[in-house]
Order: sequence, then structure tokens, then C-alpha cells
Amino acid sequence: MSRKRFARTAVGVPALAMLVFAVAACSPLHPGAAATVGHTRISVTALNNAVAVAVTTPDSTTGQLPTRPAAVLSSLTQLIDIQLIADAAKAKGVTATEPEVQAALAQARKSTGSDEATATQAQVSLSELHTLVYEYVLRTNLTTALAPGVTDQTAQTAALVAYLGKIAAQEGVSVNPRYGAYDPAHFQAVASDAFTSPLPVASASAPAG
Repeated sequence: MSRKRFARTAVGVPALAMLVFAVAACSPLHPGAAATVGHTRISVTALNNAVAVAVTTPDSTTGQLPTRPAAVLSSLTQLIDIQLIADAAKAKGVTATEPEVQAALAQARKSTGSDEATATQAQVSLSELHTLVYEYVLRTNLTTALAPGVTDQTAQTAALVAYLGKIAAQEGVSVNPRYGAYDPAHFQAVASDAFTSPLPVASASAPAG
């Protein structure tokens, strides 16, 4: 399962079924940001790095490589989702401990045989695997805290989505128009009128606008 599919938490996107896993202009207070979630900047560099991986990763269903515009929007959605999960977990006092991460890695190895194979299946590099599993455990713990005793996946997802919507509304999600706009109803970055030359290759020091 790819990191992209792991990260998505929008309505209509299934929660993980297995272990392996408001529109605003770019604020002048956050130069170099592709988006902001509350006071946290998602840098253009971070988005560039994510897109560089996305455009070389075939879709797990179709086997096709995404177009660059699609990769920009999906990567930015992923980065926003990850930050919202982190902020929601902090607000709820939820954490992911290193023993929990190691236990999750060990469980995955029972199916894949090795961490390298787990990373390959998840479509991430081995160096990224720990972070991916940490994010998975954090999301799982947050969902458990939001829906204690609930085992129905649809109900779990509904509880998570409702809380993330609350966090997004409280903090505010702002996307630099150069990279699209934010659709709060579906928790995703979407194309906008200013989305004419998505993520041009530029130096890391170039301003985001």
C-alpha cells in the first residue's frame, strides 16, 4: 500500500484495512510555504520532494504514473492530512511510542519477511519506513481514542473525519494559490484558477508567492 493511500483520510476514502500500510492565499507571514495548517508551514521544498517521488510511483490500482499536476495535488493533500493528524493527536493527548512502532514493524515482517520488503510493498524507501509506521500507529491510536470500543470501520472513519474537520476549522488550512486550493468538505487540495503552472522546478530558496 502506498504512502498516498495511507495518508488519505477524506470522506469516501477507506481507512487502512491492513498493517502495511478554507481556501486562502499564501500568507506573507509564511514565505516559501506551499500551504499552512494553523501556524505550521508546509514548505515548497517538502512539496517538491513529495512530488518527485509521486511522479515516479505507479498507481497501485492502475499501474499508471500520475501526471505532474495530479502529483502536486495528491502530494499536498497527503502533507496536509499528515499535519492534521499530528495536530488532532496532540489536541487529544494521543501519542505513538517507539515500542508501538517497533511492534507494528515486527507484525508487518510476519507478512513481508523483512523491513526492506515492507518498504517495497508500501512504496517508500527503507529510510522512510519508520516515519510511515509512526504515522500509521498515531492515526490508529487517534481513531481508537475518538471511537473507543468501536470496531466498525465506517464508524471509525466517520469519527476521525469529523474530528479532523473540527481541527481544520479551528486552525485554518491555507493553500498557496500557485498549488491549488483547499476543499475542506473532502479534505483535499484541488485545482484552482491560479493553478496554471503547478510546482515549477525551482531552487529551494525560491519564494512560494
